[in-house]
Amino acid sequence: MANTTKYKVESGVQLLARLLKRTDNIENFYPALFETGPKSGETIEMFSQISLNPLLTDLICEALLPSKFGGPQLGVLLFSTDGNMDYNMLFCCLKNKLLYKTHDIDNMEKFLHDVLSNLVILKIYDATQFYTTINNIENIMMDYPHISLVIFHTLTAFYWSEQGFKITKMDFYIKNLLQLIKRVTKDYKITLIYTRPEYFSTNKDSTEDLEACSEHPSVDMVNYKIQLFHINDNCTKYKINVKKINNLYVKYFNIQDKQLNWILE
Repeated sequence: MANTTKYKVESGVQLLARLLKRTDNIENFYPALFETGPKSGETIEMFSQISLNPLLTDLICEALLPSKFGGPQLGVLLFSTDGNMDYNMLFCCLKNKLLYKTHDIDNMEKFLHDVLSNLVILKIYDATQFYTTINNIENIMMDYPHISLVIFHTLTAFYWSEQGFKITKMDFYIKNLLQLIKRVTKDYKITLIYTRPEYFSTNKDSTEDLEACSEHPSVDMVNYKIQLFHINDNCTKYKINVKKINNLYVKYFNIQDKQLNWILE
């Protein structure tokens, strides 16, 4: 009788990913927005007709805050594809958060240096570089094993440059990219955030009408859908619709002195 015993073959990369011990804590991160989430391995979509930079900047800075100051101290990998990320805003936001936590101006330069060592920024300029870098994520994770949050801002930047005689549906384009990203990161349990313009969807319905997110989504589904709006004429107050599994809730914040402040309503 033939031997039918099956063995699971594990690559060296998979073994290392499984054995890596991380000190970060993605779960219950950024409760002002996510409340009781997100969890490791989840996917978050953010979209808007306006710039997502204020929200995304605050989120990244909160992720980077050291554990000794009460932060999650996450490693963040940022794919910057549209050239619109304001790094001066990010630096100022991070510095203000650290000053609020420590009031230690003398050691601020050291604090900033240590915190920013957990942020990896990849500036992507064309579709070829985009796909090459995605397929190289495993090597990046080997070089920076502390990374647990990967952000694509934006995921859809090179859509039009890739279209030929036959146009790919926008939703299908996003699903294909998510499948690719999750295939090359499946061993690392990273949490994925991606942004897109609000118009970039085959389904033009509002967040309230979107299909339910799944608690255990397939590779091309998301756990959170986050939609950002202005709600006053001078563009200082914002509303966020958050779709989580079968639950929809609303958050508000404003911008004062270049700082994001959450509003309880």
